[in-house]
Amino acid sequence: MSLGCCAPTRIDLAGGTLDIWPIYLLLPKAATVNIAISLNTKVQLNPSSGPWRVVLQPSGQTIEANSPDELIDQPGAEIAGSLLSFFSPKQPLELITSSQAPPQSGLGASSSLGIAIAETLNAYCSAGLSPTEIIGLVKDTEAMVLKTLTGAQDYYPAVYGGASALWWERLHPRREVLEVNAAAFEKNFILAYSHQPHRSGSNNWAVVKRFLDGDRATQQALEQIGLIAFRMREALAASDLHQASHLLGQEWEARRHLAPEVSSPELETLIAAASEAGAIASKACGAGGGGCLVIATSPERSTHVQSAVEEAGGSILKYHIAAKGMTIST
Repeated sequence: MSLGCCAPTRIDLAGGTLDIWPIYLLLPKAATVNIAISLNTKVQLNPSSGPWRVVLQPSGQTIEANSPDELIDQPGAEIAGSLLSFFSPKQPLELITSSQAPPQSGLGASSSLGIAIAETLNAYCSAGLSPTEIIGLVKDTEAMVLKTLTGAQDYYPAVYGGASALWWERLHPRREVLEVNAAAFEKNFILAYSHQPHRSGSNNWAVVKRFLDGDRATQQALEQIGLIAFRMREALAASDLHQASHLLGQEWEARRHLAPEVSSPELETLIAAASEAGAIASKACGAGGGGCLVIATSPERSTHVQSAVEEAGGSILKYHIAAKGMTIST
């Protein structure tokens, strides 16, 4: 039996980094606001008559091994190998993986792909894991394989889709669904790629270390980010995209104070070009240091902003809000 799974990636609007334990336990307010988008990750599962196999598209790179545990040690197949080992299917399988998001874009594509792999194996093996258990499994798997700090926000849009405020509370996070006018949002928020890979692991560690070491500037910046995320949630709930646009800029200004690694010359060049063309605000997606920018603008200035970003060396990524999360197909 062959199965497929498709899962969206996300744009994070406010509150990133607050989803990393134990930061959210030590702040007065801790929420993350994000929106699932149609730059999907995909997995195709096929029975294999030969070895265990992971195929990375679009390159076509094929990684083969005699067992899932051997795949864990192969670059590019670590997450797949670890999840195969967890579900322990009885016969060798081939997993063909792909992503519509650029490499290291800051859009949560690696987490989305992990969700797609886990849900495909969950269905194939009739394991019966709930969405909450799938999130926990992939979060732990990424931490084990990457051996670095990982946030938790990226798994929720991949599983559920739509717009969400994720409240980081003791015992378990709480997901609040936000109703957003997709057409209006897509006209007001541009997604641009800097062609500079982001650095999530190193950035997260730098911020967490400063925070736990008592660096007051870092603590104040994270407290400010928490307040802005709360206001972003209120703005989206009220369908106030103008206010959301200004909050996006405030979030980025606070985020810049977390660590020098958060920004980069490539990002700053695109931000300056967008601003000169009439953009309201810009913010790096994910942990920053490169990757994608979400740019707030008016619909009237959108074409000018897009042209300016492209002239400055960036690429515009077309997207739609993804109303649904992970979807299994046969």
